[in-house]
Amino acid sequence: MSIQAWFRPSRVRRSIAAGLVVLSTGGLVLARTPAGNGLSGGPETHVALAGGSNAASFSGPGVRGRFALSHTAVLAGGDRRVFAELDLRADPGDRPVTRAPLSIAVVLDTSGSMGGEKIDEAKRSCVKLVRDMRDDDEIAFVRYASDTELVQPLARVGQVREALIARIEAIQAGGGTNIPPALAQAMRALADAGKGRVRRVVLASDGLDQSRALAEQYAKSSADQGVTVSSMGIGLDFDEGYMGGVARAGHGNFGFVKDGASLATFLHRELEETATTTVEAVSARVRLPEGVRFVQATGAAAQQLGSGEIELTVGSLFAGDERRVLVELTASVAAGESRGFEGSVAWSAVGGDTATARFGGVALAGSSDALAVEAGRDGAVLANATSVLASTRQIEAAAAYARGDDARAQALIEQNVSDLRAAAAVAPAAAAPLQAQVAEYEGNRRSFAAPRGSDVGRAAAKAVTEKNLYNNDRVGF
Repeated sequence: MSIQAWFRPSRVRRSIAAGLVVLSTGGLVLARTPAGNGLSGGPETHVALAGGSNAASFSGPGVRGRFALSHTAVLAGGDRRVFAELDLRADPGDRPVTRAPLSIAVVLDTSGSMGGEKIDEAKRSCVKLVRDMRDDDEIAFVRYASDTELVQPLARVGQVREALIARIEAIQAGGGTNIPPALAQAMRALADAGKGRVRRVVLASDGLDQSRALAEQYAKSSADQGVTVSSMGIGLDFDEGYMGGVARAGHGNFGFVKDGASLATFLHRELEETATTTVEAVSARVRLPEGVRFVQATGAAAQQLGSGEIELTVGSLFAGDERRVLVELTASVAAGESRGFEGSVAWSAVGGDTATARFGGVALAGSSDALAVEAGRDGAVLANATSVLASTRQIEAAAAYARGDDARAQALIEQNVSDLRAAAAVAPAAAAPLQAQVAEYEGNRRSFAAPRGSDVGRAAAKAVTEKNLYNNDRVGF
């Protein structure tokens, strides 16, 4: 089914209102366990009811969220497209946010293309980061070109600040670009981080090489070990697909700046997010009922565990952080039958206990009544699905433009604009962000009309990737 078919104007406009007033009693159980004891065990400490016929809310120490389906019923007689949305918020409640002890590894490109003003500004930005860090924070510094050098092994900032600043200021640019060994070196450096510290790698580069798959593998391995990996592209010559892929694999941020001076802003944000991280190792498990199959997920790394269960790995969240995971499914349910969903969300407080919130009471029925199926659609979830899928295609449009396939890029943008306008027309609560997304994409269309290789076009492709990768994890419009 096409996205526009979800939003047939007259009947669906009425069905959204109908779908929002139907309630059921889905349950949630929260269990707390001592740190290091995994996901099970511990006494029941909280029970709450789900908030609607296709949604369940959950909350626990430091995290709250919602699991929702885009439908309450699907038309019987074949496979139907359905979306599940998992919303998460790091919510410390009334408790003051305690600054987390942190360990950061900076990985700086010092290849020849960084020569001149770029390397000077990048060094000044890194020096500012070192000065902004607290004495008891830990830092490692890796510089790379054709080779890799561990400029500073992991150490307390207060013990090495002035010496490290001197070594950073002495760095010279030269050589090629070889990213994976530098990421591996940063991972090894952070292996010595003190217990209970929030760990993050920040990669900065203005170039590209042919090792994207290996770099993403290192970033994923880091994330699996609880280390977030963020990446920053400098200038107009780097490969945004490469750098964005590393950040996505490492559950971190991707940023783009036109000059080295703006690197300071990115590094400051990384420092603040790391220092205010409140929960780590956030993941969810969803048990899919008979007749429901997993297709793909956006906003989390997904793995099928067998027996109809999928695991969604999100990573760490800082105080107030809001994350969105969209899961595409296909469902085949016979008329008159119902299939129930259940699952759990687990996390670890920084330096504290683990917790598991379980949700249930979310069901998908089969129906032979097309009007009843429309009446059970959740316009808000479908609008979010439209936004996320459009962002995924917009990143593809940027990649198509970068390789010279202008026709493909423009066709993808046209499809996105059409789908988003259809969704905005019948989902009033979500109309403003959807219309903002349309306006942004109309601007992208004009930028991508510029000749390939032009500064306007290259900058647009990088900005598109940055904005839409963000929208795939969080609400970006």
